[in-house]
Order: sequence, then C-alpha cells, then structure tokens
Amino acid sequence: MLAVMGLNLPPIEELDVEDLLTLPKGYRYELHEGNLVIMTPSTYWHKVMVRRFVQMLLAAGAEALQDPGIRSNRPRDNRLPDFGVIDVLPPDFDEVSNLPGSAFLLVGEVVSENSLNGEFTDKMAWYAEQGIPEYWIVERTSDRAKHDALVHIHLLSFSGGKAAYVCERSLLLSVLEAEYQAR
Repeated sequence: MLAVMGLNLPPIEELDVEDLLTLPKGYRYELHEGNLVIMTPSTYWHKVMVRRFVQMLLAAGAEALQDPGIRSNRPRDNRLPDFGVIDVLPPDFDEVSNLPGSAFLLVGEVVSENSLNGEFTDKMAWYAEQGIPEYWIVERTSDRAKHDALVHIHLLSFSGGKAAYVCERSLLLSVLEAEYQAR
C-alpha cells in the first residue's frame, strides 16, 4: 500500500480503470495512461454551472449525467468529465462506473481557474480520440459574472483520418438555456 495525502492506495503501477472503484470514497479519480490523478475540489461556482447544464439537458429530454466515467480502449485510461449525455443507459448500469466513449453524445468540462486541467488541449484531444460527437467547454466570462458562463461548443471533425474538434460557436450559458427552453 502507498499512503498519499492520508490515502491508503494499492500499488499505483498496477491500477486499472476497474480498481478506481476500490479507492477511498470522497475523491474524484482519473487514470491518464496508467497515471493516477486525484481531482482537486471544485468551487461552488463550478458546481452550480455543472448543475445548470445537467438540469438544462434533462429538461430537453437528454440522458444527462454529472461526473460520468468514460473508459478508453486501454484498461488503464479513463476520464471523468463534469457532465455528459449518453444515448441510452446500458442494461447493467447499476454495475458499471465507466462507459466507452461511443456511448456518449456529448461531454462538457467546466474550467477550474485554480486548477487548469487541459480542457482546451489534452482533454479535448482525448475526447476526440474516443469519438464523442460534441465537446462543450465552460469558462468564466471576462467580467467574471457569478451567474453566467461562456460556453464553447465544439463538434467532432475528421481530417486526414484524425479526429479533432472544431469550435462551432461560443455563447453565454444564459443564451443557451433560453435556446433550450424555446425548443
């Protein structure tokens, strides 16, 4: 066992996605190509933004989830986006904590100002590699509005056989919510 920050962990070099279920509760974990990442706690602005997205998407009839686990085709690689939409819950949803990228219609990340985690780089490339059709990045507005956010909506594109996201548009969350309510 390895003790990190008061956590008793199994040997890290042996962790795979399924082992994340056995780690101490109360933390958010990801495996990045076998490297354990313990996610920092988010601000309440971050939590409120995630809740607003999940509520907006649920109201539109989407199967929206907070902190859905996504596994890659590699056993030691997963991500935990802030929110996501899946096409349909799998029959064994009560037994799984990570779904393949092919199960997702979109994922979203809220940028944490105090802990930049590659939302515009590494995460974007990873989600594209998984074939997820839409990737939304949410960040504070330039005036740091407490009750709004800037949303960048990216669509999956293929060029030369390589998947990458292209920004379709950027708009305020309040405008996006109004669009969803008008549907």
